[in-house]
Formats: sequence, structure tokens, C-alpha cells
Amino acid sequence: MATTRDYEPDLYPADALAEWNGHGEPAEAQRPQRQAARSRVDEWMDVEFKFGGSRIKRKAVALVLLGAPAAVPLFFMLPALITLNENTFSVSVDDTLGTGAEICLFLCLLVTPLVTLTGQRWFVPLRRWYGIMMACCAIGDMVAAGLTDTFAGGFIGRVAGHAFELMGFMMVMLVIPLLITGNHWAQRKLGRYWKPLQRLTYVIWALLAAHLALLEGFGFERGSNGSGFAGDGDPIFHQRLYQYSACSLFLLTLRLPPVKRWISARQKEGRNWLVNLTVLPIFALFVFGMIFIVNEEIFKGVDSFTNHPSAE
Repeated sequence: MATTRDYEPDLYPADALAEWNGHGEPAEAQRPQRQAARSRVDEWMDVEFKFGGSRIKRKAVALVLLGAPAAVPLFFMLPALITLNENTFSVSVDDTLGTGAEICLFLCLLVTPLVTLTGQRWFVPLRRWYGIMMACCAIGDMVAAGLTDTFAGGFIGRVAGHAFELMGFMMVMLVIPLLITGNHWAQRKLGRYWKPLQRLTYVIWALLAAHLALLEGFGFERGSNGSGFAGDGDPIFHQRLYQYSACSLFLLTLRLPPVKRWISARQKEGRNWLVNLTVLPIFALFVFGMIFIVNEEIFKGVDSFTNHPSAE
């Protein structure tokens, strides 16, 4: 029978599973000094405060505040669902829920680099939550598109009849097992097979690049897909592929083993300032790309919420 010793917490948002390392000893015994020094933030987050008649951890409040925006894309589509407004679903569901799924994917992928840079783990539970919201948005996007799009071929033709749609369909098919197994029970049952399964997230990440490249002519098409309708006068960064690339550079770089080793070595030397200065440019690029993605989500989402969808 598998035990918690078999699990690696880097991919799973449960701090309780981190109490064992690969040699069967408490992880605390081999934890780097930099992480022990920074754990004061985690300890501060674990402090309870009194609210009404209950005691609540600061971490719980922070997690709720940081996790709530992930549900906004679904909230934007709620009026159209209640009123069964087919026009809103057919025109803007792809942008509202599709963009929402992309944002949640990037936020999910952002957790590990932040742990690497800060040594803190209080925000790790957000990874599961963002993953769940990504799955809900992606599945909702596919179902709505299959029911309301005008492409020929019935439901399957609408969700997989074109190359870019096929990439999206494959992403949804992969996100379903991740959604089902994203819990403690599944991790215990799958044992050492759980972590390889969770790495499907990286396949989804790559498929998203293919989906966006095919959707927008590999970054050169200008037209009704958002590339030629730059409301703020910057059509280049309204290309979804460029936005994806800007965000992915930081997320990928901070996952490379040589980079992680270099960061760990500099932090052990007490040269955090050098680490921060080095990663600042690509982190700024990540923020820059996310600004455009979030701006599009708000713009299209508000239109969807009012049942006046934008076709831009």
C-alpha cells in the first residue's frame, strides 16, 4: 500500500504531505536554511485571529481573497446561462471562458516559481483551486461551443472539426483526468503514478501554444480574432500568441533545473538581491502579458454579463 512517503509535494497543494522526504526522514531535517529563515511568513500566516465568534487563520482569508477572482469568468456567463441566451454563448463564450481558462492555467503554473523565489508555501493550496477553475472554464467553453457554434458536423464537428479546435478539444480531454484526480483520495490510490499523471498540465500548456498559433495565423493574422481590433492602440500585444509567449517565458525559465540550482545557490549565499534583479525583467514581461489577457477577459466578460456580447 502506498504511503505519503511516495508523494512529492512540489506538484500537490497539500503541505501536510511534505512532512516526509524520499529517505523516510522528516523533510524538516533536510530543508535548506533559506527556506527555514523564510518560514516566518508561513508561521505568520498560520496565526489565528478572532472574527465574530470564530477563530480564522490569516492564511485562510488570504487564500479566499486570492482565489475568488478565478471564479469571475464563470460569473460573467451566469446571466446568459440563466436566460439561455444563445447569442451570448455563440459570440463570446470562447473569449470569456477560454481566456478565463488560460488565466487560471498561468496562475496555477505561477505557484511553483513563487515557491522557488520566496521559499514560502502558504499560497500553495491555490494551485489546486486554480486548476479546478481552469478545468471548469475549459469544459464549459467546449460544451457551449459544441452546442452553439455555426460550424458544420454536429457537436464533434464544432469542437474538433478544425485544427485549432482539435487542439482545444485535446486540452479539455486531458484536463478531465486532472480534475478527477486532483484530491488526496486519488493521490493515495494512484501512489507513484499520480505525479506523472499531473504532468499532463505541461502537455496542456504546450497544446495551448498550438491552439493559439493556429487560431491567429502564428501571430501574423489580423482580423476578427482580436488581432486587428486593438481598443488601446496596441494591436501587436492583442495577439494572443504573443501574450502567451510573454507569460510563458517566466514560467518556463523558473522551472529549468540549472536555473533552480543557481537560484538556490545564490539564496544560500544570502544574495537574494541578485536573484530578484536577474529575474525581474522576465517577471515584468509576465505581468505585462497578463495585463493584456486580464484586460480582454474583463472587456469581453462584462459584455457577456450584460448579454451584449462583443465580436471583436
